[in-house]
Amino acid sequence: MLRKINILNLLIYVVFLGIIGRLYFLQIIKHDYYMELLDKLNNKEVEGDTMPRGKIYDRNGVLLVDNTLVKTIYYKKVDNIKTRDEIELAYKVKDYLDLDYSKLTTSYLKDFYILTHEEEVNKRIKDSELDDYKKRKMTDDEFYILKKSRVTDEDLGEYTDEDKKAIYLYFLMNNGYSYDDKIIKTNASNQEFAYFSESNSKLQGFDTKYTYDRYYVYGDTLKSIFGNTGKITSENKNYYLDKGYSLNDTVGLSNLEYVYDDYLKGEKEIYLVRNDEKVLVKDGKVGNDLYLTIDIKLQELVDKILEEEIKNAKGMPNTRYFDRSYITISNPNDGSILAMSGRLYQNGKMQDYSVGTFTDTMTSGSVVKGASILTGYSEGAVKIGEFMVDECIKIKATPKKCSIYTMGYLNDLSAIAKSSNVYQFKIALRIGGVKYRYDGPAVIKEDAFDIYRSYFSKFGLGVKTGIDLPNESLGYKGEGGDAGLLMNFAIGQYDTYTNIQLNQYISTIANGKYRYQLHLLSKIQDKDNILLNFEPVILNELDIKEEYLNRLKRALKLVMSEGTGKNYIDLGHNPSGKTGTSETFVDSNNDGKFETESISTAFVSYFPSDNPSYAISISTPNISYINNSSSYIYPFNKTVIRKITDSMYQLS
Repeated sequence: MLRKINILNLLIYVVFLGIIGRLYFLQIIKHDYYMELLDKLNNKEVEGDTMPRGKIYDRNGVLLVDNTLVKTIYYKKVDNIKTRDEIELAYKVKDYLDLDYSKLTTSYLKDFYILTHEEEVNKRIKDSELDDYKKRKMTDDEFYILKKSRVTDEDLGEYTDEDKKAIYLYFLMNNGYSYDDKIIKTNASNQEFAYFSESNSKLQGFDTKYTYDRYYVYGDTLKSIFGNTGKITSENKNYYLDKGYSLNDTVGLSNLEYVYDDYLKGEKEIYLVRNDEKVLVKDGKVGNDLYLTIDIKLQELVDKILEEEIKNAKGMPNTRYFDRSYITISNPNDGSILAMSGRLYQNGKMQDYSVGTFTDTMTSGSVVKGASILTGYSEGAVKIGEFMVDECIKIKATPKKCSIYTMGYLNDLSAIAKSSNVYQFKIALRIGGVKYRYDGPAVIKEDAFDIYRSYFSKFGLGVKTGIDLPNESLGYKGEGGDAGLLMNFAIGQYDTYTNIQLNQYISTIANGKYRYQLHLLSKIQDKDNILLNFEPVILNELDIKEEYLNRLKRALKLVMSEGTGKNYIDLGHNPSGKTGTSETFVDSNNDGKFETESISTAFVSYFPSDNPSYAISISTPNISYINNSSSYIYPFNKTVIRKITDSMYQLS
């Protein structure tokens, strides 16, 4: 008996010892942790309203993108609100809002019908279909699509225009995350804003606030380059949450707004809520400002001339399929972009399509012959000053390949100035290891294309320029490997390039030493300090002999004074450059097949030749098309470049 009592006493002692140890652990060792946890439970941090994004300026401090206050009506779902109550609320307030109800889709009408007629729609599902769903032979999404297919036009016919207004409003109230503020309308009228401000206590979840929207000082100029802002999408949710964003933050969705969002976004005020009182613990901060390399006066000049000449060209013969052109102007000594313009003319409307300068590609024709002849020099396939006969080339079992006309006996300088195709054909065959004879076979070396592309890439052709914009296109690389295609490659009739690749190419030739990253950013600063100064980035250094580069530069200068580029630029500017024409194809009847032959043109230049300040490139797809009645090609590039260069030095 005594033994049992002793055991019981020992157990009680152990239990009390455990309790004392636990209390010591909780009250002494973990005291600070639990006090902090208690403080968090009693005190909650909340964010204030979004602060304005940083502004965007040009290189001279001219304001391009600003912020403007916007009257905004929003809806935030009340806890535990029922679907029928939200629908009633939508019907209640629909007449106090002027919304574009035409955006309501048939798909969403079906969603709403299923929501409000669930039992009826379920009866339309066959037992076998329901059985497949229960056995997981059909996913949730597939089952819901099946339900939607059972909603008929007759079902939807019961909705009046007034119903559709309420349904669209209900859609806006539930679009996105359940806990997020749903923007119902921006740029609300004074009457709308007043109603929802004064009545928000009666309208569960509806309220008003001032938000910020982007204001573009120069209208559509460069708008596609600036990019869009908006709410975080579901696809990017985790990315932004990991970076500390809130899901209702406004972020940059594309181009410069996206790339530099971390700098441009404002920082919200932080409040501590304690006993229902808000105490400011961190001030908000306006976003940092971007200064671009763009010269807005030059940009406006280029835009204006490009628009005028596109419209003029559309009145000329053979321009049925012509609808766009792209121009980039940069400083060849550091890669800074001074102007980049793209214009798209469709259905009688002109649009900013500056993004096409780095996303659209085309075969650029003879502008690449500078890179081609440097490849020939460097590979020992042609000597400086070497003469060749410009005559049609004939490979066995293939059509003849000629220059635009038979040019006779000419050297490397004349070949570039007059744009001889045959001179480049013969170099290409030598690089390919072919001993050419008329109508003989020609099997090229396996690495012939690799040799050419390796040299081209040194100048930026067929590789990314590094521009600080997303979605830059590389262009198309041909997959064939015969002698005919190699000859096409050498004259710019095979691989495709973007307009900014052409600009980087001619810039690299102009400075003669480096391929610089193209860039739009100059600096980033807040109200008081410069946070980041963009320093020129060298992507690669040229390993081409100086004598070869000097020989090419001499040829490019001849192009402008007595060759195919004559009168493109006033010789007083001391220009060097190269023209290009390529045969391309268009889908003339929108059947997905590119069956109609067309002509595309390009031009690259730098000036002054001795100490270049500007590099300019223009790409013009489908300026003409091949037909039996006329071979006319409107001199679009020549007209545009002449007007721009005649005017740009007058800018102050």
